[in-house]
Amino acid sequence: MPAQFRALIATVTAPTVFLAELPITGLQYQTAISAPATATVEMPLDAPGVPTIAAGSTVLWIERNDALVFGGVIWAVAGDAGQNTAIVSAGDFLTYLQRRTIRATQTFTNADQLDVARAIVDYANAVPDALNIIGTAGTNTSGVNISRTFPYWERKNVGAAIEQLADVNNGFDFVLELTYQGNTPTVELVLTSPNTGNPTDHVFDLQANIETLSFTADATQLATQVDALGSGEGPDKLVATATQASSAYALTQSTIAFSDIAGATLLGTHADRQLALRRAPITAVSAVIRPDVDPLPGTYAAGDIVELRAKRGILDIAGDFRITTLSTAFANNQEQITATFAEAAAFGTI
Repeated sequence: MPAQFRALIATVTAPTVFLAELPITGLQYQTAISAPATATVEMPLDAPGVPTIAAGSTVLWIERNDALVFGGVIWAVAGDAGQNTAIVSAGDFLTYLQRRTIRATQTFTNADQLDVARAIVDYANAVPDALNIIGTAGTNTSGVNISRTFPYWERKNVGAAIEQLADVNNGFDFVLELTYQGNTPTVELVLTSPNTGNPTDHVFDLQANIETLSFTADATQLATQVDALGSGEGPDKLVATATQASSAYALTQSTIAFSDIAGATLLGTHADRQLALRRAPITAVSAVIRPDVDPLPGTYAAGDIVELRAKRGILDIAGDFRITTLSTAFANNQEQITATFAEAAAFGTI
């Protein structure tokens, strides 16, 4: 039986109070790990009973089989009177945090990195007129303590601050978990550490549950030595270097700026993370997954580590890969799920 989808709207001032259900002719939404996600809904332009959808002040929720799978702000609305179609485009609530800045100095001393991330979201929630929708009730810790200051004069982007905190060696992953409490939609910031992925027993095979597949083996960002540049100027500039020992590749070097980082230890974790991502070519795979065979939709998620198998001609893949994004499209009563994978080794610690 095909999955059942609903698209519902609310306002940013009352984001959990549904105003109307949109008449879907097609939709697409993403889920991602430690990254923003998007959604689009296509509908008739002259749909009866649908109020005016104001870009920037309307919230979009999407359900799949009565479970919330997307929530975010509608940032654009487009229409075609000749075709009688309208398309609303939304970004998840992380894209809202990407439109917020830290305007009061936030200082953390020897604090667990997960607590720092939650505190940054709490700060953003507490500012008057904020869209206060993301919960931070988690109490788990990572065992990795950091010291970090976000000065008010730098106006650090809130979303970028969380992504930067996460993207270090022995860092963390984050997702926005959507659930219903009764009939009320909720959004919770869920943090997991380390940021190496969630091991599973799932197997995706071109001969079984993958309909079609494309791949790239990309060495354009290859670097066996990475310099992370921190704060300071001239000879006083802070530099941390990470080098891959006994590499099978010729020396390749990359320089990456983290100008707002003043601590040598923290800067070193960024260098290590960037080396892990660049020390070997990355095999990336995009695959259309069959929704009618195991593993079924909803049993796997972005961030999972799975076994990927694909052999045809020069293509010979067999190993552990991490799901980085899942994209679901629905039209003409047909659902299509596309997963993107990257080699799990690229997310390992140094």
